[in-house]
Amino acid sequence: MADAFRERTARLLTDYLEYCAREPGTAARQPSSPEAAVLRCVAAQIREYNVRTLSVYRGFRWNRVELVAWMAQKLLASPRGPNWYRVASLLTFAGMLLERHPREACGRKKKEGNVSRDCRLLVALLCAQLSGQHRTWLLANGGWDGFCLFFQGSLQQTWTRHMVWVFVSYCTAVVLLYLWRKLL
Repeated sequence: MADAFRERTARLLTDYLEYCAREPGTAARQPSSPEAAVLRCVAAQIREYNVRTLSVYRGFRWNRVELVAWMAQKLLASPRGPNWYRVASLLTFAGMLLERHPREACGRKKKEGNVSRDCRLLVALLCAQLSGQHRTWLLANGGWDGFCLFFQGSLQQTWTRHMVWVFVSYCTAVVLLYLWRKLL
């Protein structure tokens, strides 16, 4: 018997991360589901409000999958547990790491080739996290329909800029600590 929630989660993650990882100048495909459309809108707002913070990670040269796994553990397994803002911020962060940028040097070609592989690995990692370890919370909060309902009212207003800014600042501090530990 197929796991409908896991399949829906995988479709959402694939849609969003492939959208982020597409080649520069390539037209974006239409969102594959209502939750994919909502995620793209929410992610765009998170990015807009946190341009300077997120720009630090443009062209990230280390292991994207390891960084997202570490970030997922810190964000979703915190004492307060997951919430929709944390889920959206984690997915936005993962998507931002996959963005391809116009090639400025020959050496970037190999790194850009890893984007497709990392996209598949991130879909698998995040799907396992969201439909496995955090499944109970997601389903108790309406699943992906609950995600849509939670953000749809917010999309018509400028929702909790302060909350998102504080959250992404927290993410930045966590990632900087991670990189500092990694370099030592």
